[in-house]
Amino acid sequence: MGNASGRADDAADADMDEGFRAVNHVRGGGSPPGSPPRPHSPRMFVPQSPVTPLQRAAEVPPPVFNQILMNQQHDDSGYGPPQKKIPTLLTWTLGGRNIYVEGSWDNWTSKKPVEKSGKDHTILLMLSSGVHRYRFIVDGERRFIPDLPCETDNMGQVVNLVDVHDFIPESVESVSELMAPPSPDSSYGFHVPGEKEFAKEPPQLPAQLYLGVLNSRSSEEGCARPSHVVLDHLYIEKGWGSQPLVALGYTHRFRSKYVTCVLYKAIER
Repeated sequence: MGNASGRADDAADADMDEGFRAVNHVRGGGSPPGSPPRPHSPRMFVPQSPVTPLQRAAEVPPPVFNQILMNQQHDDSGYGPPQKKIPTLLTWTLGGRNIYVEGSWDNWTSKKPVEKSGKDHTILLMLSSGVHRYRFIVDGERRFIPDLPCETDNMGQVVNLVDVHDFIPESVESVSELMAPPSPDSSYGFHVPGEKEFAKEPPQLPAQLYLGVLNSRSSEEGCARPSHVVLDHLYIEKGWGSQPLVALGYTHRFRSKYVTCVLYKAIER
């Protein structure tokens, strides 16, 4: 009895192995019939996020940009409104023949000649508001002014500093003190000229022409500069002095010099 049951169990196990191999052969396709079965791995599903459906070209709205960022890039690109330039005078007082100046206002790219003005050398630059660094080049040597604000750059060279800004008075009252006060109302009159004043004959010459050199009684050393209204006019004077004479005067200006020619001639009786 025991042997019969053992044989039956062996036959059942053999049938199960044959069926399992057949199933694996069908599923595996090209797997050899004698290969061990492959372990079954659980199927993995990747979570998918919802995707917005594509829009047509006509339905796509225009792009919206950050206006603040655009304005900042517009200003940084150099195409914004130009900054106000302020006249700034730089002076070199330590001597030298050939003087130049260079600075951070153009990123140290150019050298501007400094003209001599009396004993000093000066240059007038139009700079934007802010702190600028500069130095002088005196006869080929880079120099700075020790009496003015200065600092040392990354290369170990000393440069001067200039703070350019518009002058804004601290108190408006201090500015109003410099202004002329308005004329009082009592200084204005409402007098209407009479008919006699309109009937007067006009003067033969304008009042300014009486200020000529021939009419002045001052000495040659104290002679004042003639007015521009008396230039290029011929003056004639008769009977001046004890002896009867006629005087012809003419004043001419050449640049800043004034030349007056006077011709005296005796009058025959």
